[in-house]
Amino acid sequence: MSRKTGMLAFAIYSVIFTVIFVFAHEQAIRHAIEQDLDSIKLRVALDKNRLPIAVPHLNYAGDATRVQAYIDALNDNLQKKTSRIRIVSIASSDGELKEGQLLLSGADGDTAVGYEVNTSHNFWLYIIPILIALLNLTFYKSVSNKREQAKRQTATTVAAKPQPQHLVVDLYSKTLCLSGDKTCQVQLANKPLCFYLALLEFCLHNPKVSLNQNKELPDELLDIADKYFHRLVALGHTIRKRPNFSNSLEKTLSEIRAALDELLTHQPDLRVKLYPPKAHGEGSRSKLHSYGLKALGVNDVEVIGK
Repeated sequence: MSRKTGMLAFAIYSVIFTVIFVFAHEQAIRHAIEQDLDSIKLRVALDKNRLPIAVPHLNYAGDATRVQAYIDALNDNLQKKTSRIRIVSIASSDGELKEGQLLLSGADGDTAVGYEVNTSHNFWLYIIPILIALLNLTFYKSVSNKREQAKRQTATTVAAKPQPQHLVVDLYSKTLCLSGDKTCQVQLANKPLCFYLALLEFCLHNPKVSLNQNKELPDELLDIADKYFHRLVALGHTIRKRPNFSNSLEKTLSEIRAALDELLTHQPDLRVKLYPPKAHGEGSRSKLHSYGLKALGVNDVEVIGK
């Protein structure tokens, strides 16, 4: 839901809530008036036999002062109860009920109780729906802001999500490290370093080739290893003759695996791609496995100083 749509829905809700509140207040006023009228009717009915009410057709003048005193006392009691009714007269009646009167019938004739009603609303009560509307608006804005903040945080988290790590080989320092943590570096000697770089490059271009220890190394692999060795010479790391990469192949692979074990302990996905597989089984079967890197991708390795 957009902000504009939400605000429109809130405005409609506020109007409906206010209308309902006004209607409920009106009903409460009417109910209170009806209850007070019933109470007044009962009170006067109990007291009228003791009231000197004038009866013109019987030539009885009554006592207007006592009747007015009774009316004043009754009004004082109603005022204490915050009633909306005020009694204005108590007099004999001809039996015809008029507006603003209560008609009491008895053996001694009919009595009319005249009253006035205050039907005005207590406008200070309308502060309640306004306050509720403001609270709802504040709550709505708070929820909306939290949702937008959560969306921004989610977007930031997605944007800041670390990229997949890859292996970094630095020829200047002859070290291996991961792109996400360059503080942890492992050094390799010249021969295993050059051979591993050659293995990575060769397998990247020949992923389906099987490399078996019981067979001679491919010439292309040896050429790549020579290239990296000459690069180390150019960088001043060695002045020795080119090593024989075909000799002690198992030892060379063991040194490479030992270095990778330090780096890839918590990187199972990279381990599958970068770790030369070990032989399983004994005897001749251990010579039949391939130590090639079949799952290697072009973005899995970065060589610095190439």
